[in-house]
Amino acid sequence: MRTKKNAYGVTRRQAIRLGAGTLGFAAFFRVFPVHGADAISNAKTTAAGETVSGGKHKKKGPFRVGFSNGFSGNTWRTEMLYSLKKEASQHKDLPDLIIVDGQGDISKQVNDIENLVSQNVDAILCIANSSSAVAPALRDATKQGIVTIPFNLPVDGEAWTAFIGTDPEKKGFTLGKWLREALRDSGKIVALGGLPGNSYTASAWAGAQKAFQGSNIQVLAFRDAYWQEDRAKVVMADLIAAYPQIDGVWCDGSQDAAGAMKALLAAKRPLVPVTGDDYNGLLKLYQEQNGNYPNFKIGLLSEPTWEGVVALRTALKLLNGEDVPKRQIIEPRLITSENYKDYVRPGLPDGVFVDTELSDDELKTLFKS
Repeated sequence: MRTKKNAYGVTRRQAIRLGAGTLGFAAFFRVFPVHGADAISNAKTTAAGETVSGGKHKKKGPFRVGFSNGFSGNTWRTEMLYSLKKEASQHKDLPDLIIVDGQGDISKQVNDIENLVSQNVDAILCIANSSSAVAPALRDATKQGIVTIPFNLPVDGEAWTAFIGTDPEKKGFTLGKWLREALRDSGKIVALGGLPGNSYTASAWAGAQKAFQGSNIQVLAFRDAYWQEDRAKVVMADLIAAYPQIDGVWCDGSQDAAGAMKALLAAKRPLVPVTGDDYNGLLKLYQEQNGNYPNFKIGLLSEPTWEGVVALRTALKLLNGEDVPKRQIIEPRLITSENYKDYVRPGLPDGVFVDTELSDDELKTLFKS
């Protein structure tokens, strides 16, 4: 009996796998918020490392792909998941996308990956909670002939098939350099990162510290804020109480940055230079408040929510016998006080990340209250 498909070419089985609400897409075209361009094809991406042979991984479809998400506790993950599910629904040779959530627990994520292997998936996509903890599990999966594609957060070693993402250490260095220049080489700062022990923050913060070398920048404290605005606001409130002078805030994510700035506002303290990424909530806050605080400046580097789309396409290329680079390093978009108007989306919710291939209608639907 022939399986019936809906208007998007997706079987009922796939719809169940992808979850309720996944198929309510307004449109299947990619629009970058600023100029209506294709965010993925127009992005600058550098191929690094050896070429991975597609012939070695070629299989006959249909394919089963698993995605181990380290956690799903912020809107970047929400947007990324939507883009990934949308992409999966457009591939006729992919009836099964199996998504598991590590819920921020390193041990659970390792078990999730092992369970995906036991389900005989052809490929595993992964955003790692811990770069070291998941490495053995991905290595074992790779040895069994499974295509393994970590993305967004790096994984130790090279015992995986291919990686997609930005360079966190380079980003951290660039953000640190920007903050150093904004403070004119001197000042007291605090730093906020993501999940405790995650590889992205560790690499980015190492890069930032290199950028501070030789300056009179004094780091008062570093705290984990889980890339969650409300949590960052609480963390920052404690830092404000502890330190009477804070001249700048280094963050690797703008959800942390927005929470930190709102904590300063609540404490009736002036807003200061801050770093982060392309979170609309911070961009809107800057638009609202920059006229009131002359020292309030932003230096942001985007973290594209479409990385999962590229990861899935890469996995399917390999399974179809195409060669791919070992690493695809995405060059992030630089957003500053000078060009933020090209990126801020006043008509969209705070939770939106603006380096996206999703349309305004999709984003409004995704983040509607």
